[in-house]
Amino acid sequence: MFDRWQFGVYGIVAALFVFIIEFPRGKRQSGKTIERRFQKIFTHIVKLGGIVTRNYFVRFVLYLILTVPCCFILPTLIGGVCFLITGIIYFVAAIKGEEWIPAGLDEPSHEGPTVMHPPRHPPPRRASPSTSRQNRV
Repeated sequence: MFDRWQFGVYGIVAALFVFIIEFPRGKRQSGKTIERRFQKIFTHIVKLGGIVTRNYFVRFVLYLILTVPCCFILPTLIGGVCFLITGIIYFVAAIKGEEWIPAGLDEPSHEGPTVMHPPRHPPPRRASPSTSRQNRV
Protein backbone atom coordinates (compact mmCIF):
# COMPACT_ATOMS: atom_id res chain seq x y z
CA MET A 1 0.00 0.00 0.00
CA PHE A 2 1.08 3.55 -0.58
CA ASP A 3 0.13 6.75 1.16
CA ARG A 4 -3.33 8.13 0.36
CA TRP A 5 -4.41 5.01 -1.53
CA GLN A 6 -8.03 5.94 -0.78
CA PHE A 7 -7.89 8.56 -3.55
CA GLY A 8 -6.97 5.82 -6.02
CA VAL A 9 -9.96 3.73 -4.96
CA TYR A 10 -12.13 6.85 -5.27
CA GLY A 11 -10.83 7.36 -8.82
CA ILE A 12 -11.79 3.79 -9.79
CA VAL A 13 -15.29 4.11 -8.31
CA ALA A 14 -15.78 7.51 -9.96
CA ALA A 15 -14.68 6.06 -13.32
CA LEU A 16 -17.24 3.25 -13.04
CA PHE A 17 -19.96 5.78 -12.20
CA VAL A 18 -18.99 7.93 -15.18
CA PHE A 19 -18.97 4.85 -17.44
CA ILE A 20 -22.54 4.01 -16.47
CA ILE A 21 -23.69 7.57 -17.14
CA GLU A 22 -21.75 8.17 -20.35
CA PHE A 23 -22.02 4.82 -22.14
CA PRO A 24 -25.53 5.19 -23.60
CA ARG A 25 -25.72 7.58 -26.53
CA GLY A 26 -28.37 10.23 -26.45
CA LYS A 27 -30.80 10.82 -29.28
CA ARG A 28 -29.62 13.34 -31.84
CA GLN A 29 -31.78 16.27 -32.84
CA SER A 30 -32.24 14.70 -36.28
CA GLY A 31 -33.55 11.54 -34.60
CA LYS A 32 -31.05 9.22 -36.30
CA THR A 33 -28.82 7.64 -33.68
CA ILE A 34 -26.76 4.48 -33.99
CA GLU A 35 -26.95 2.64 -30.70
CA ARG A 36 -24.00 1.01 -29.04
CA ARG A 37 -24.05 -2.68 -28.28
CA PHE A 38 -25.68 -3.38 -24.88
CA GLN A 39 -26.76 0.27 -24.64
CA LYS A 40 -30.36 -0.38 -23.59
CA ILE A 41 -29.38 -1.68 -20.14
CA PHE A 42 -27.48 1.51 -19.32
CA THR A 43 -30.12 3.69 -21.00
CA HIS A 44 -32.71 2.44 -18.52
CA ILE A 45 -30.36 3.20 -15.62
CA VAL A 46 -29.68 6.74 -16.87
CA LYS A 47 -33.37 7.31 -17.57
CA LEU A 48 -34.19 6.32 -13.96
CA GLY A 49 -31.74 8.97 -12.73
CA GLY A 50 -34.15 11.70 -13.82
CA ILE A 51 -32.88 15.27 -13.83
CA VAL A 52 -29.58 14.28 -12.22
CA THR A 53 -28.49 12.29 -15.26
CA ARG A 54 -30.36 14.07 -18.05
CA ASN A 55 -29.62 17.74 -17.41
CA TYR A 56 -26.19 18.85 -18.62
CA PHE A 57 -25.90 21.63 -16.04
CA VAL A 58 -26.26 19.05 -13.26
CA ARG A 59 -23.64 16.92 -15.00
CA PHE A 60 -21.34 19.97 -15.10
CA VAL A 61 -21.62 20.39 -11.33
CA LEU A 62 -21.20 16.63 -10.83
CA TYR A 63 -17.98 16.58 -12.84
CA LEU A 64 -16.61 19.56 -10.91
CA ILE A 65 -17.28 17.70 -7.66
CA LEU A 66 -15.61 14.56 -9.07
CA THR A 67 -12.57 16.62 -10.09
CA VAL A 68 -11.55 17.80 -6.63
CA PRO A 69 -10.50 14.51 -4.95
CA CYS A 70 -8.72 13.33 -8.09
CA CYS A 71 -6.31 16.28 -7.93
CA PHE A 72 -4.75 15.34 -4.56
CA ILE A 73 -2.29 12.72 -5.81
CA LEU A 74 -0.30 12.46 -9.00
CA PRO A 75 -1.63 9.11 -10.35
CA THR A 76 -5.21 10.43 -10.48
CA LEU A 77 -4.34 13.97 -11.60
CA ILE A 78 -4.82 13.30 -15.32
CA GLY A 79 -8.24 11.78 -14.62
CA GLY A 80 -9.13 14.87 -12.60
CA VAL A 81 -8.10 17.16 -15.45
CA CYS A 82 -10.23 15.06 -17.82
CA PHE A 83 -13.19 15.44 -15.45
CA LEU A 84 -12.61 19.21 -15.42
CA ILE A 85 -12.52 19.45 -19.22
CA THR A 86 -15.63 17.27 -19.49
CA GLY A 87 -17.39 19.51 -17.00
CA ILE A 88 -16.54 22.59 -19.08
CA ILE A 89 -17.89 20.89 -22.21
CA TYR A 90 -21.13 20.05 -20.39
CA PHE A 91 -21.37 23.65 -19.15
CA VAL A 92 -21.18 24.95 -22.72
CA ALA A 93 -23.82 22.40 -23.81
CA ALA A 94 -26.07 23.44 -20.90
CA ILE A 95 -25.80 27.09 -21.90
CA LYS A 96 -26.85 26.14 -25.45
CA GLY A 97 -29.94 24.41 -24.02
CA GLU A 98 -29.04 20.81 -24.79
CA GLU A 99 -30.02 17.85 -22.65
CA TRP A 100 -29.69 14.07 -22.83
CA ILE A 101 -32.65 12.32 -24.46
CA PRO A 102 -32.79 8.50 -24.35
CA ALA A 103 -32.32 6.81 -27.71
CA GLY A 104 -33.73 3.48 -28.79
CA LEU A 105 -36.36 2.93 -26.10
CA ASP A 106 -39.37 4.25 -28.01
CA GLU A 107 -38.48 2.81 -31.40
CA PRO A 108 -38.59 -0.85 -32.40
CA SER A 109 -35.08 -2.21 -32.67
CA HIS A 110 -33.74 -3.42 -35.99
CA GLU A 111 -32.44 -6.97 -36.08
CA GLY A 112 -29.42 -6.22 -38.21
CA PRO A 113 -27.66 -3.60 -40.25
CA THR A 114 -29.26 -2.32 -43.44
CA VAL A 115 -28.09 -4.33 -46.44
CA MET A 116 -26.67 -2.26 -49.26
CA HIS A 117 -26.62 -3.83 -52.69
CA PRO A 118 -23.58 -3.39 -54.95
CA PRO A 119 -23.90 -1.08 -57.98
CA ARG A 120 -25.14 -2.68 -61.20
CA HIS A 121 -22.91 -0.70 -63.55
CA PRO A 122 -19.24 0.18 -63.10
CA PRO A 123 -18.39 3.86 -62.71
CA PRO A 124 -17.34 5.75 -65.86
CA ARG A 125 -13.59 5.83 -66.43
CA ARG A 126 -11.38 8.12 -68.47
CA ALA A 127 -9.55 6.62 -71.35
CA SER A 128 -5.87 6.15 -70.56
CA PRO A 129 -3.26 7.75 -72.89
CA SER A 130 -2.16 4.33 -74.22
CA THR A 131 -5.76 3.43 -75.06
CA SER A 132 -6.34 6.69 -76.92
CA ARG A 133 -3.17 6.10 -79.06
CA GLN A 134 -4.40 2.64 -80.01
CA ASN A 135 -7.74 4.07 -81.10
CA ARG A 136 -5.98 6.56 -83.44
CA VAL A 137 -4.01 3.90 -85.35
